[in-house]
Amino acid sequence: MADTSRPTWEWQPYTKIIHRSSYPAIDSKDPANSAEGKVVVVTGGGTSIGRGVATSFVQAGARIVAIIGRRSEVLESTKAGLEELGSAKILTYAVDILDEPGMNAAFEDISRISGSGIDVVVASAGLGTKQLATAGTVASWWKVFEVNIKGTFITFRAFAANKSAKGTPTFISINSNAAHLGAFPEFSAYVSAKMGLAHLLPSLQVENPDLRIVSIHPGVIESEMNADAGFSFSKDNVNLPGDFALWLASPAAAWTAGKFLWSHWDVEELAERKGEITAKGELTMGLKGWPREVEVEVRP
Repeated sequence: MADTSRPTWEWQPYTKIIHRSSYPAIDSKDPANSAEGKVVVVTGGGTSIGRGVATSFVQAGARIVAIIGRRSEVLESTKAGLEELGSAKILTYAVDILDEPGMNAAFEDISRISGSGIDVVVASAGLGTKQLATAGTVASWWKVFEVNIKGTFITFRAFAANKSAKGTPTFISINSNAAHLGAFPEFSAYVSAKMGLAHLLPSLQVENPDLRIVSIHPGVIESEMNADAGFSFSKDNVNLPGDFALWLASPAAAWTAGKFLWSHWDVEELAERKGEITAKGELTMGLKGWPREVEVEVRP
């Protein structure tokens, strides 16, 4: 029986069709969504969303899938499972994403082994801490910023230095609907960090037009972090963000650069509206209610 004593987060509509699991347009087993020959890196790749993303790319025929996480035993267990799903070479690196030298060394090694650089990075590692702003320590509150923003930034820089020279290398940041749904008690660090991360990615896109850089809300996925946060979830299948990330790295999603999308939204509807989305500047972070159509009077 579901626990009704705790709050639940749920999807919000943007497309008419809302998905709770993978579907034909993004299916990793469909040759139309092939990742053949690609070199892919997933941080937080040993568990939950990261493991789901790695699974999708392996099933789609990626040549190399490297998973990065802090716990070597978890990574090795996930590696064994991934090796049963396809022919991809699975690499594991037990590195904390805040360890800049360690992350740089891992990415350099992946690039060396691939012989062609890295095509796709999915930054899935994150941290959510439940803490009142006036309780706990400043250090534990600030740690959420360090992991979510600094850790993602370190990951991006390591990728940029080892990106593939072919195609459009893609960087996908696993964010959260918390970045734009408002304030939540005891989650001031998490919400603020995710908002900051959401604003960071478009800046990276502007500075690196040769890359595709996208933020996504992965859906409501069961994970250790979500359980620790004390939320009940109407859970989606982990194959949804995995296959959605796969689609984002495909030529069909070239127009999504610099955007923030939800895995729930139907990609065929999104593609039909891409001209309107681009023209109106939709699916980007901003200030609600601004600009407003008024007759402007400028005073000296």
